[in-house]
Amino acid sequence: MHLDIPAGTAVRFEPGELREVQLVQFGGTGDIHGFSGLTNGNLHDPACKQTALERARAQHFKGA
Repeated sequence: MHLDIPAGTAVRFEPGELREVQLVQFGGTGDIHGFSGLTNGNLHDPACKQTALERARAQHFKGA
């Protein structure tokens, strides 16, 4: 899922600020790469999700 905002725009989040946002699913084939090196595969592959969560925990991502 990602923020539902037009391409080329951004939303700023200040520390401690609460903000409600709209999320939408990624389209296309589901191949996602990047995200701090966490995801490099297909969103529909359970093994890819598990690997991404393990990497997030190993890198001390909050909430992982």
